[in-house]
Amino acid sequence: MKKLVLITASLLVVFSACAVALAQGYETMPEDALIIPLGVEGTLYDFLEPGLRGGTMYISTIGDPKKWNHTTSKETSTTLYTSQMMAGLTNQNPVNGAIEPELAKSWDISDDGLVITFHLRRGIMWSDGTLFGADDVLFTFNDLIYNEDVDTSSRDNIQLPDDTFPVVEKVDDHTVKVTLSMTFRPILTQIGVGIMPKHKLAQYVHKLNPDVPVGTFNETWGLDTDPAELCGLGPFIVESYEPDQQVVMRRNPYHYRYDANGTQLPYIDKYVILTVASQDVSLLKFRNGELDVFGCRPADVPILKAEEAAKDITVMVARDKPVLGTTWITVNQDVGLADGTRENLRNLFRNRKFRIALCHAMDKETMINNLVNGLAVPQWSPVSLLSPFYAGRDYYGGPITETNAVIFEYDLDKAASLLDEIGIIDRNGDGWRDFEDGTTVEMEFNTNVGNTVREGAILIIVDDLNKIGLKAIANPIDFNTLVTKLLSADYDFVYLGLTGGTEPNSGGNVYRPCGTLHAWHYSACEEPYEVEKRIDELLDAGVATLDNDKAFEAYKEYQITLAGEDLGLLYTFNNAYTYVYYNYVGNAQVASPLGSPSSFYGLTWDLVFKKG
Repeated sequence: MKKLVLITASLLVVFSACAVALAQGYETMPEDALIIPLGVEGTLYDFLEPGLRGGTMYISTIGDPKKWNHTTSKETSTTLYTSQMMAGLTNQNPVNGAIEPELAKSWDISDDGLVITFHLRRGIMWSDGTLFGADDVLFTFNDLIYNEDVDTSSRDNIQLPDDTFPVVEKVDDHTVKVTLSMTFRPILTQIGVGIMPKHKLAQYVHKLNPDVPVGTFNETWGLDTDPAELCGLGPFIVESYEPDQQVVMRRNPYHYRYDANGTQLPYIDKYVILTVASQDVSLLKFRNGELDVFGCRPADVPILKAEEAAKDITVMVARDKPVLGTTWITVNQDVGLADGTRENLRNLFRNRKFRIALCHAMDKETMINNLVNGLAVPQWSPVSLLSPFYAGRDYYGGPITETNAVIFEYDLDKAASLLDEIGIIDRNGDGWRDFEDGTTVEMEFNTNVGNTVREGAILIIVDDLNKIGLKAIANPIDFNTLVTKLLSADYDFVYLGLTGGTEPNSGGNVYRPCGTLHAWHYSACEEPYEVEKRIDELLDAGVATLDNDKAFEAYKEYQITLAGEDLGLLYTFNNAYTYVYYNYVGNAQVASPLGSPSSFYGLTWDLVFKKG
């Protein structure tokens, strides 16, 4: 391990470090550098430490990335890296979740809220030294996100309720105007997608270069791309990739963030993500000092707490702050549809009573107690508990009462009774339930191998289903293979999770009938159920008002409808926020579950090594 640089209060040393930083990238600090007031009293960052440059951070993940293309990525195995490479016009503050300027230094909003003028930071450069400007913004929206040839989830979330898209126009090299056809409350959130480098990627877009085939961009920046060809605005850029071993990311010498002392961020020079086989391996590597920080499982907390003093580590546990995001079982209502097979199973999966039976067969309390050491809460909604729009509140931003919770209590007798009602019974006395034609009902549960919590969860679910006569098996598989199966509707059941935010519309690409991740019922885009149409209407209503109280009412009904009527995703539980780090890593503590050193909202650009 190469852990470098001691924090010092010496002004002379800080200025010296600043000079070194400037020599590596910008000759002088950019005109519109983003100053992060680390340690400055009275700011959101006053609890963090300013530091000096140097050091390498080690974390781990299960499985390899699928690509380096941020626009087309749909899986966290990719965005773990691309979110460090790219940046958007706006960002979510990692401390309090507020939307704030990022590549845009400011913006003006017209009185009617329909025109937003973004003023871009001047003088900042891509990691290859090319100047960033308005053309990159227009390229990202007009030529990538709005381009039907490009496979991107971002298109779903920025589409307006009237099916138009915000019009993005160039005013000058440092000014972009965005015009809306109607009120769209979350525009400042959704406009924050990662901006892509036009000078690197325009050549791969058929719309701009007819010599390349349609869809070429979707295959661009694959894992076979020379890392030297990659380019970004974020704090890090990929330096090397060894399949099944590690990804090494190096600091972006042209990153635009600086601390209040004038030191360019990020402080650390290298960010190494080790590929491991399982969470158990990650735990072992952390305990052995091979990882600096670790997103530990709640079940790991007692082990790590016992070592806290001896190893000089800090174990963070926020029982009252479950992490953002959702975990769920999805039931493939289009199983066999593509090739006209498995009609019996498809009809069963489309039966709402069957999905309700599954809900009653999910023992969430046992999962929470046995798999995560009790450090979790049952989940029923597509919206994270931390969101002010969470329907378990009685009003926008109010305390959580769960008054509107759609709760399916664990009751195997009720689950069995529902199966009886729909004619799924044991017809030959072998102990397994059968379809009307006498064939046995058989189904497979997949999750990502190496995620021991998810593996344990599907074993608990499968065991309970077996008890009521459903022949189910658990089959964990590689994460990227699992994502491919999910996106191609080639599965029975999948247990996975979604990253989350505080704005419900951010899940539009999942919950709208034509969403690119509406993976339990892709055919809904052509033939939506009435309940899916209603969900679409409620999501529209939630964004079409600037009144948060009115938006809350629409989003509350949306959550109740999805969890109680649609049942496309069957929610499980949400972990408490748990994290552990060695105390030589400065700034690893975070004030909110919105941020951690390895998350999208993470503080990798803040981390400081205090150990030589």
